[in-house]
Amino acid sequence: MPQKDPFTVAIIGGGLCGLSLAIALKTRRIPFKIYEARTSFTEIGAGINVGPNGIKALRAINPSLGEKVYQLATRNPEPYQDVWMYFKYGGKERDGEGIFTLMASPSGTTTMHRQEFLAALAGEIGVGNARFEKKLVGYEQRDGEVVMSFADGSVETAGLMVGCDGIHSRVRTIMFGEGNPISKAHFNHDGAYRAVIPIEKAVEAVGESARYVQCHLGPNGYFIMYPVNGGTTVNCGAWIRREGPWEREEWLVPDQGEQFQEDMKDWGERVHRVMKYFDPNPIFWAQHQHAKQPDSFQQGRVILIGDGAHSMPPHNGAGASQAAEDAYILSEVLISLLGKNREPSDGDIKRALTAFEDVRRPRVDRAQRQSVNTGPEWYGLTERKLKGPELEEVIQSMHLRFDWLWSIDIEAEAQKAKDRMNELTSKL
Repeated sequence: MPQKDPFTVAIIGGGLCGLSLAIALKTRRIPFKIYEARTSFTEIGAGINVGPNGIKALRAINPSLGEKVYQLATRNPEPYQDVWMYFKYGGKERDGEGIFTLMASPSGTTTMHRQEFLAALAGEIGVGNARFEKKLVGYEQRDGEVVMSFADGSVETAGLMVGCDGIHSRVRTIMFGEGNPISKAHFNHDGAYRAVIPIEKAVEAVGESARYVQCHLGPNGYFIMYPVNGGTTVNCGAWIRREGPWEREEWLVPDQGEQFQEDMKDWGERVHRVMKYFDPNPIFWAQHQHAKQPDSFQQGRVILIGDGAHSMPPHNGAGASQAAEDAYILSEVLISLLGKNREPSDGDIKRALTAFEDVRRPRVDRAQRQSVNTGPEWYGLTERKLKGPELEEVIQSMHLRFDWLWSIDIEAEAQKAKDRMNELTSKL
């Protein structure tokens, strides 16, 4: 009988989640390969906001990685670096007036362009363990391994396959079935017009406050601005509520200039001055998320993490950080498992993945719910014309929500997962 290859983790998807996991495994000397459908490591989108919990998770993955990303990120100018975001009125009434300030000690806000973030991760991992133009079309499990089939006709094997392939996850579709509502993401009843504009233009529009992260709450939506690319450009997003079903196949709808103007007609002059620097005929990015979830994200030696498991709207800036948390804790569970047995059985893998899920699932489910709920709360705040105690209650709720999201002890969570795996093993 031919000897099996050494235990290897197959990472499906070379985006932010997949590369974070790859770095975590490389740091812990766990063999892995990345399978990416595109010709290179590429991210779609513009700006990204990484919370204090995300920085903690990246530092836990590898201290030098966490520091590298932290130094790469654009932050609010001194002495306001502990500020997460300034919230302001965005409609014609009280245009630009402050509502409240959300603090985020110790790291404050850390913003960057998705591609510069991805480039930092890719620089840590290199391409030696990457296989490009590998589009997964199927997998099966036999003889203690996962057998993966790709569109180019190739077949590969691994001891564990981790689906890090994002909101359009092929792993998820194969796992739960093509026609299953769980397999696909669902319209979140909102979306955004986006632009990245030079800092000089943003300052011209709203003054020096363009150098700070700010969110304008206005009619039927919110308008967010934050500097990226070392403060040389400003990422802008006009988020708008959209009722009813999404009846298009595509999620990105081009040539929406007329609709953009209609959606923003009741907004104040401050936002309109920034809108001048948007493409006059912008794309509308319809937001989707995994509204229907399974009981488990694992199937034998296969598991989903990151957006492939729990995609969420970006209203809390939580998605990338949750993916980094997933990557770190899974890597810690695996090194604990493999330290005992470099050829883990199906039962060993099952207990490890169950322990990971038992710890992670309550947190990611709550993070997803909060992200979904934040959008409607922000969209409707100015229309509700809240004052006094009612407004203070909403503000306090936001503080509590973000404090919970950011204050995780990530090392303690990893230890809980390892302890849970040992508990499951001791019951044999």
